[in-house]
Formats: sequence, structure tokens, C-alpha cells
Amino acid sequence: MAHVFEKLSYDVIGACIAVQRQLGKGCMEVDYQRAVELELRKRGISYLREAEIPICYDGIEVTRRRVDFVIWDDTATLLLETKAAAVIKPEDEAQCRLYMRNGGFVTCLLVNFGEFPVKTVRLKHTSDREPLYGPQR
Repeated sequence: MAHVFEKLSYDVIGACIAVQRQLGKGCMEVDYQRAVELELRKRGISYLREAEIPICYDGIEVTRRRVDFVIWDDTATLLLETKAAAVIKPEDEAQCRLYMRNGGFVTCLLVNFGEFPVKTVRLKHTSDREPLYGPQR
């Protein structure tokens, strides 16, 4: 049986498409992030921007990294990591996997506004932990 995307993924991807339609290609990553924030707010989607994810070694926090967005609704929580590059690189996907693993998240959307149409990679991670942000599962 095929996996059915949760509504939240569709809503967030739709918001990103709307942003690219209006801004086009060529903006800086932070410009797209600001526009995504406006679009999420306009659509009534709950989010936290630049949420910190602790990175641990042997159970000890060695650093923190910031994910662009943590987004949630009543049924799901996901990460949104944005790029404005010619292509998505393997290290971009590795960054998302690091955030999911360390933050207890199951889904991450990696969105590249530098490609047309907007390129979206949906990553999944199996986690038995509660996510750091958003509603509990």
C-alpha cells in the first residue's frame, strides 16, 4: 500500500509554490524564508522559525543547529528546510536527517527555491521520541 501524504505536507508545499510564483528565482535564501513565514501566517499554519535542535554525543550536547521552520497542525509535525541553490546537494539531505534524528522528528521537507519549478524532497525518519517542538504525537 502506498504512503499517503499528510495534509500538512501538501499545505506547506502549496505555500512554497505560492512564494516562488511571486518571487521567482534569484532571491537569497533568507528572502524566501521571510516570504514563507508570511504565507504560512496568511494560511493559518502554526510554525516556529529558526528552532534550535541540540546535537549530542554520548548523551551530551556538543552544539545546537537551527532548522528553518518547525510546522504543525492537529495531526502532524514536520520540519521545513529551505535552500536557494542551483540544485539540492547530498549534504543538504544529510543536514535534514541530522535534524530529524536529533530532534525526534519524522518528516522533513527540503525545499529549493533555486530550481524552477520549486524542488521539494520529502524525507522520512523513524523515531520513537517525541518531537522537541509542536504538539505531541
